Amino acid sequence: MVGYCVLKKFIIAIILLSLTGFFDISACASDLSTETLQNVARVLWMYDYDPSEIPKDIQERLNNPANSTQAFGERMLVRLDDLITNPDSWTSDYSPRHKMFKEYSNNLSPHQAYAMTTFLGPTSSRGYQEIPETKEFRFPKDDSPQYDYQVGWHFFVGSAFTNSGEEYGVQMMFWRYSLLPPAMAQMAGLSDLENQILEMHLAISKAGDKHYRSKPYIVAGTTGLINFSSYPFKYELGRNSMCSLQDDTLFPIKLQAWGVDESGEEPVEIEIDITLHQTKGYVLNGDEGLCPSCGGVGTLYYSVPHLLLDPKTSTLGLNGQKVSLSGGKFWYDHQYGSGFMPKGNPRNELIRVASALDVREPDGWDWMMIQFDDGTEMSLSSLHKTKNAAFYNQTGINPPGTMTASCWGVYIKENGNYESISGSIEVDRWIQSTIHYEPYLATNTWYPNRVKVMVETAVVPEERRQFYLIPIVETGQQGYFAAGSQYSEGAVYLETLDGERIGRGFLESTAYADVRKQALVLCGIPTDEYVMDLLNPVTLTQEQKDEYLAFLKKPENAQQVLDELARCRGLF
Repeated sequence: MVGYCVLKKFIIAIILLSLTGFFDISACASDLSTETLQNVARVLWMYDYDPSEIPKDIQERLNNPANSTQAFGERMLVRLDDLITNPDSWTSDYSPRHKMFKEYSNNLSPHQAYAMTTFLGPTSSRGYQEIPETKEFRFPKDDSPQYDYQVGWHFFVGSAFTNSGEEYGVQMMFWRYSLLPPAMAQMAGLSDLENQILEMHLAISKAGDKHYRSKPYIVAGTTGLINFSSYPFKYELGRNSMCSLQDDTLFPIKLQAWGVDESGEEPVEIEIDITLHQTKGYVLNGDEGLCPSCGGVGTLYYSVPHLLLDPKTSTLGLNGQKVSLSGGKFWYDHQYGSGFMPKGNPRNELIRVASALDVREPDGWDWMMIQFDDGTEMSLSSLHKTKNAAFYNQTGINPPGTMTASCWGVYIKENGNYESISGSIEVDRWIQSTIHYEPYLATNTWYPNRVKVMVETAVVPEERRQFYLIPIVETGQQGYFAAGSQYSEGAVYLETLDGERIGRGFLESTAYADVRKQALVLCGIPTDEYVMDLLNPVTLTQEQKDEYLAFLKKPENAQQVLDELARCRGLF
């Protein structure tokens, strides 16, 4: 009943704002920032913005008042007012943070609004599609972007080779975020696509050379540069695209993308034009694709391993040189959800109270994509834990020591069947990230640079239970999300403990760096001590903890919360 009342107040508030003309921006003039125009140029494969080269229909969309900084500011103010006026029950007070954000929200670029969402607090997951308790996946329908959910991504990584023996690691990802909850977006007159923020990640590592990565190019749906169609699947960000070559299936798929690495003294163009063929079926991660689902928050997550590169139609470009590819093996992930990034409140009140009392583990994870030469694969995740806090946010002169952590995932057999597995990892080598380019700052954070995997589950052959992941370059493979967080993502060799090479993979490490200052810079907000403190996690007081415990101990609640928690799936 509490959730219904909050939702009712939310809808009434939006209707009143609409009737009073709050969302009437017809008198606004489009005033795009320099950075916004630069992102538009880059997704259209241009170094710099040139109005004469912009298609007429896109130019009209760019000049539409719905795309103005005033419009983005007004939408954010409505969202902040809703969070202040209608906070979730049994939730710490985030209103000081929301009120501070309001002071800087009169005019926002899409990038500024997007970066701000990272720190809106747990109530910000309200209004998005909830994660179901069960899910029957239907492909290729579920491969589509799921706009009602808060966040989602389409992700391709793999290793590619030339006839002359050159080797490349390749990453391409479309990462989308629904800027407003769907009902609020509809009231603002936005379509599903117009409500999206989409950023592209593109990277190429040349073995023995270095890691080349463009900054994340970010565009709002109001520009008209984000497009999607089904049957066949076609997902476009400007000229960058993921396009199926058949009507009724995602694969074979053609990936085309272009970007500029600006981390060195001279810019380096990077480009891919790759076709991938499916050889194995879909793998449902977690608990039948629920990863996790608890109280309406979490993610839906599946993969397709062992995608083979088509040598007849696949090339990549590096620093003006186009390279024909003779083969390669890739991996596809699609993950989407609500209340995951950033963390949100369970919609069930009892679970919300219980989770608020639970020990808050650090954000972040290490993820390993593993494709052995024998035709089998693994996917392993190791979530950050408090016991390893000494290895996160490390920026000193010396690297951390040896970190050990538990991991879980799937082992995929040559015939495509898969089973859950578990084990541990050991990180004994680290690399410090000094990469920076406007508007992203160097973090000087230490990231894992060699990982030993130790699988405990007997379904995995003994000779594949212990091995190393070793990056194919020595320069580090770090990059940024457009909302400000830094991560490491790049190709690795798989080697036995004796040094025998047994395959290729990818190593991903997130949330090792403190991102508060970076996010504030992207939002255009000062980074003084007062503001920085407002971005710290808001914790319960002892009085609140006592109140929460008393609530859970009530006879009518005690058994019910256990029953609700028992319905959660995919928790690790």
